[in-house]
Amino acid sequence: MFVSNRAILHVDMDAFFASVEQARRPGLRGLPVIVGGPCGGRGVVATCSYEARACGVRTAMPIGQAERLCPQGVFLPPDFKAYTAVHERLVELLGGFTDQVEVASIDEAYLDVTGSRRLFGPPRAIARRVQEQVYAEHGLTCSIGIGPTKLLAKVAAGLNKPAGIGELQKADVGGRLRDLPVGDLHGIGPVTEERLAALGLTTVGMLQDVPFAVLAAAFGRDAHGLRQLALGRSLAPVSRRRPLPKSVGREMTFADDTNDLELLRGTLLGLADRAVADLRRHGLAARTVALKVRYNTFHTVGRHRTLPRPAAAVPAVYRTLVELLDDLDVGVRWVRLVGVHLGSLTHDAFQLTLDEGWRELALGAAVDEVRAKYGFSSLSLAGARGR
Repeated sequence: MFVSNRAILHVDMDAFFASVEQARRPGLRGLPVIVGGPCGGRGVVATCSYEARACGVRTAMPIGQAERLCPQGVFLPPDFKAYTAVHERLVELLGGFTDQVEVASIDEAYLDVTGSRRLFGPPRAIARRVQEQVYAEHGLTCSIGIGPTKLLAKVAAGLNKPAGIGELQKADVGGRLRDLPVGDLHGIGPVTEERLAALGLTTVGMLQDVPFAVLAAAFGRDAHGLRQLALGRSLAPVSRRRPLPKSVGREMTFADDTNDLELLRGTLLGLADRAVADLRRHGLAARTVALKVRYNTFHTVGRHRTLPRPAAAVPAVYRTLVELLDDLDVGVRWVRLVGVHLGSLTHDAFQLTLDEGWRELALGAAVDEVRAKYGFSSLSLAGARGR
């Protein structure tokens, strides 16, 4: 669905973490900055500057591989506290142009500027002013897409990175949009892209034209959503209310590969403690618990389980993780990384129940209060390992 006079901006910060590092350390400007960990580390790239991308470095790449591709790179550990502080100031800046601001992630936001044109001019003029203020106040660049829907605005921003301004309108759905790879559409991930390629559908135009019966046979009830994406349609308006996150998670890469079950379980306990603390901080509970294990061969496996009721306390989450770990029989293989992810999030856990669940919630709240005052490490669970 298109609203003819709607004007939406998608503001996408360029190489956000690396750009923040370059802005606060001017000597790093123009250098290949790689955020994720020190040289020789076993982590992965969180993000990297465009100078590093020119060497082939990409997000989620192992640090060791990034070092081989870009030995002259400046490798830095992530400073999420600094990135969050800049993010909050950017959101405040964007709010000066419209009260319709939807934060999509730490480095992306949508602005509905339909009602802002009298004050600030046409959408492209507003986009230029946003870019100018972001750079003047923070020394950062951003790419901005303009469109009548969030989907088209996001695609337009992606086509004009870095530091560009692009626009896609309804007429472009039957024009420029058709030649783009289907993977350029927000909402089509690598797995769906691969399934579409198996059907011979590699461009947006092909996805627009394929008989709907073919899509329905392959994707079932998801076929309609895929067609809507291909046609650039979006029913969702810009929403000031931040949506619930899809999941919260914590991961740890071991300094040395291990098959020590006691160490693995202790590490999962520590990760579960931090992930559950993240849940409580946002007033959420989780219905699904997922375990991620990456072996020293870089083969990654995952297992998940749905809980009988939402959980916001460590014991239920940890018990489930141990069961999932035991199912994998990892003791005979060397493990490089483990991760904990909690999904199907809800606010329901904070309703009093007739059982003893409220006691765990009260204990968790007390622990959170102490940690908020004295730091997270001031209280640790017995047996917990790692960060």
